[in-house]
Amino acid sequence: MNIFIIFTLALPPSITIFEENLLIFKKNMKRSTVLIISLFLLSFSLFAQEQKTVTVKAGTRIKDYFTHSDMYRYPEFIQGKVSFRDGNSTVVKLNYCILSGEMQFVASGDTMEITNEKNIRIVQIMQDTFYCDNGFLEVLAGYGPVIMAVKQFVKLSDIKKEGPYGTRPSGSSATTYSGIYDEGSLRNYNLIQQQDFVLSKKSEYFIGNEKDGFFPYKKNNVLKIFPQRKSVIDDFLNKNMINFKAKDDLVRLTQFLLEIQ
Repeated sequence: MNIFIIFTLALPPSITIFEENLLIFKKNMKRSTVLIISLFLLSFSLFAQEQKTVTVKAGTRIKDYFTHSDMYRYPEFIQGKVSFRDGNSTVVKLNYCILSGEMQFVASGDTMEITNEKNIRIVQIMQDTFYCDNGFLEVLAGYGPVIMAVKQFVKLSDIKKEGPYGTRPSGSSATTYSGIYDEGSLRNYNLIQQQDFVLSKKSEYFIGNEKDGFFPYKKNNVLKIFPQRKSVIDDFLNKNMINFKAKDDLVRLTQFLLEIQ
């Protein structure tokens, strides 16, 4: 009598290999989805911080709407160096005020703004360098002939005028209202305001160098600065999706411009 013994591979009754792989796939998909959502929220948060908009109500001060970190580049006034165009320099406690768009220093316990900007070449605070060119431009990337810089400031975007029935429609005089401006800068931010208005925190990017000056970081300015490399730059811009309002894209373009020098 022939006896046949059949061996079978037993799987847990509650799950098959297919089902197990399906569960693993679903878990990985959930993790990927969570990661994508997290990155999106982070990007949105950073964008919102850079584009912060504030409505200042009549009877309040501009300063009341901004924290110290919103107002200043650094958490405190830090020992820095101011170098002048005549070769002289001075060491003093400094901080860049984003709210006014001006470099400030401490003298005899008082906070003051640097006013003789035309005589200033650069300002150095810790490892950061600011070029004085139509405002204080902080270096973000590059060196020598190719430097990318940013100017951070708060802009008056709109004025809410008193209308019928107590309404406050937007006005068209945002660029002419002088209640908070002094020589073009937002300096009167401690005063009680008489109208509602909207302020926006801005970051503008520049390209250039110390010798030739700095220009708004736009395609036409890049081509004007480097006319001899026009075809190479055009080719790079055509192959890469460069957003001229995005910091990381402009840093990448700056690195490319350095490479082709």
